[in-house]
Amino acid sequence: MPTFQTIQQEADDRSLIRKIQRAVGFLAPTSVELPASIFSGAGALVDLKALGYLPLGMVTPDGYEFGRDVKSDSVSALGYAGSVRSDVSEVARTITVTGIETGRKHVQELIYGTDLSATTQATATGEIVFDEPDLPVGKEYRFIVLGSDGPADNNWILGRGYGLVKIASTDSQKWGSADPISNSLTFDVFTDDEIGTPVRHYMGGTGALKHKTALGFTAGA
Repeated sequence: MPTFQTIQQEADDRSLIRKIQRAVGFLAPTSVELPASIFSGAGALVDLKALGYLPLGMVTPDGYEFGRDVKSDSVSALGYAGSVRSDVSEVARTITVTGIETGRKHVQELIYGTDLSATTQATATGEIVFDEPDLPVGKEYRFIVLGSDGPADNNWILGRGYGLVKIASTDSQKWGSADPISNSLTFDVFTDDEIGTPVRHYMGGTGALKHKTALGFTAGA
């Protein structure tokens, strides 16, 4: 007969406790495809830049927060104190991140909801001038975030790909000597018509191979 200790040893696997030690986020126009895989081969990631993705840059230590607000409708019945049935009716998904790199053209277009394709930089002074529109244009984007955890021989690469996101809100911007200029961004996530899903999850790397038994997935191509 198994003891509690042996049951716990078989049930728990500390190798599956992961943190995201490093992460990168990328934006792309909706004309760019969301990768079917983030790997081009063993130990090699796809070149997102070559696919048409542009980096969001460095972010605060809070990193990326992926919101998932699930709402459900319940059914009550005579003679029962609790509901007798519950069905998910809505899942509102968001991405929240605070960027600390300033000046990238595509990030400025995102924040202010404007088109800067015709905006130039003065050769002599380096100056860039653009007007912020009264009402931002809500452009839609692809969005992908990759996270890494662990050393080379036990490395986990986790990813989230979003076929359709749109800026929902930006926080106030503070200029001062104590902290870097930052831009807090919240994106709403939608289901993309081409992909047919709001989020594509990726997980791989040497760590995923090393602990494939614990993960429990059937081996494929």
